[in-house]
Amino acid sequence: MKSILRLFVVAAVTVVFAGVALAQGTGPTGSTGSTGMKSSAPSKPAEAKPAEKKATQKAKTATGELTAADANAGTAKVKSKDKELTFTDATPNAKESLAKVKVGDTVKVAYAESEGKLTLRSLAKTKPPAAKPAETKPAEKTAKPAETKPATK
Repeated sequence: MKSILRLFVVAAVTVVFAGVALAQGTGPTGSTGSTGMKSSAPSKPAEAKPAEKKATQKAKTATGELTAADANAGTAKVKSKDKELTFTDATPNAKESLAKVKVGDTVKVAYAESEGKLTLRSLAKTKPPAAKPAETKPAEKTAKPAETKPATK
């Protein structure tokens, strides 16, 4: 009986000391407060670096008419149906593609926006949207159902 009691007392003391040790341990930030003791309260995360912001941006796409292009400078203007996009910078692949298209072509562009500046990532020539043919209503059926005559004996 004494050995079982000792086992429970040792386990309880171990849990108490482990809890106290964890409470005094360093938090996720390891910062110290005015008392010189380490605080377990999380501090504000560090600002993301500009290089990290560029890497996490998603590419946006648009389709429209190429209104201006300069392959050497890497600039272009594309007019879509709802807005005009002005690209002031382009990747090397996009500059090569700019050299292959001409003003007035319908293009699909992939771009990124950073600090109000649009960077052209890729550019591909596409077919202009086909004009929809005029819809015609199907001819109404004017034929009457066939009349049936009663059968005679």
